[in-house]
Amino acid sequence: MIVDAHVHTGGYDGYSTDDVLRLADRVGIDKIFATDSYALHYDPAEGNRRLAADMKRHPDRIIGYASLVNGRFGREAVEEVQRCFEVYGMRGLKIIHQTAGLGSYSLLTTVNEPAMYPIVAKAAELKMPILAHATAEECAGLCDAVPEAVIIMAHTGGHPTAMGDWFRAIEVARHYPNIYLDTASSQSDMGYLEAMVAGVGAQRVIFGTDMPLIDPFFGFSKVKGAELSDEEKALILGGNILRLVGQSTAIADRKEKGQA
Repeated sequence: MIVDAHVHTGGYDGYSTDDVLRLADRVGIDKIFATDSYALHYDPAEGNRRLAADMKRHPDRIIGYASLVNGRFGREAVEEVQRCFEVYGMRGLKIIHQTAGLGSYSLLTTVNEPAMYPIVAKAAELKMPILAHATAEECAGLCDAVPEAVIIMAHTGGHPTAMGDWFRAIEVARHYPNIYLDTASSQSDMGYLEAMVAGVGAQRVIFGTDMPLIDPFFGFSKVKGAELSDEEKALILGGNILRLVGQSTAIADRKEKGQA
């Protein structure tokens, strides 16, 4: 099964959720692990509700990330993670830093701040993988603060236009076994995917395309054309993220049975 673990629904570039699913069909992607654009840019709670509605309409196609831009909502943010997990059935958390502009690494907000730690800790408690649009250093800081958290480093280290950033991302991830690297639009450099596997192992690389912001055929072809074994590609294209989602689902099942 092929799972795209970095997808945006909610109307980016005029693409409806149904448009995104049709695009996934064209590529050959079976499931998408998605965030809602409204949650990222306007109102997290409302955007998460919209994603939950999409998940209900397409239960076999969409896995949901609860989205929270930063931790400054306080206790309500932690409660939102819990609600998204228990009520909506979301199995991951998306967090994102804010920069001064496209291609800029001048941060206006960072995900590595004390206000964010309770949110990350709640996700870790629920075994929700955390897709962090953040620099390698921010991801390392989150792991230091919440060692049990599983961090998927979006774009392999930050903004997709940060050319060469994957060198630093791989080096940081080598020192943190709970950091995974995602392939979403990170680079088009020759050999970078092979370098990721050489650095942290295929079991810690996650396939993502960032569609519809980025052409998913580009992201899919990077993996299919890489000089990796079929077994390594299978892990990257779905095996790894399904393993992580399975851990979160197991927690939900135990809670439902009153065992957790």
